[in-house]
Amino acid sequence: WLRVRFLPIHPFTHSPIYYPFLAVLLLTIMLLLPSPASAQSGFRNSASLTSGLYAADGFGSNFYYGARFNHYFNKWRYFVEGSIGFSSLQSEVLQDLTAFQVFDSEGLTAIEFLFGYDPRPLAGLPYFVGGVASINQGGQSRFSYVVGFGKHIPLAQFFKVKKLGIRYDIRDHIFRQKINDAGSFISHNLVFSLGIQYYF
Repeated sequence: WLRVRFLPIHPFTHSPIYYPFLAVLLLTIMLLLPSPASAQSGFRNSASLTSGLYAADGFGSNFYYGARFNHYFNKWRYFVEGSIGFSSLQSEVLQDLTAFQVFDSEGLTAIEFLFGYDPRPLAGLPYFVGGVASINQGGQSRFSYVVGFGKHIPLAQFFKVKKLGIRYDIRDHIFRQKINDAGSFISHNLVFSLGIQYYF
């Protein structure tokens, strides 16, 4: 006889595999939400506070928080963005396997400069971004390329508020990295974030 064994899944355990899964699930739901019936045509800028997960290549996922500024033009179809975000390189796996410290510190800072294109500002389709970033990872500065997608969703379509909105973003920081005396390699640091926006 074929025996099937079901293993219990505890979504609130501290296993790092659940956090990216839950983030992707939540962002997929957000992706399906429609954007407002009319764009925030009276506002040209927005400031955002965001938080989520930063998955540093080889170091697991850690809490991420940051701030973003956007300027929109051509009926919200194009925008530029500057942002700063903070996370860490804490990894229980590496601490258990290695007896030395990989970086001088566990801090991580990312400063982004991006250009965005939203093909359908009035629909639920995401926008796409590309640009560059300065990544300070454990005291080592790296030049990074950035690609990603997301969506700005003004809350005016749900509530009687004109200056507030929510956003989701998925970014990939792509850069060349070298750890100790090992050969260099291409790193992909993924950022999953949700945030609240103020339009002005």
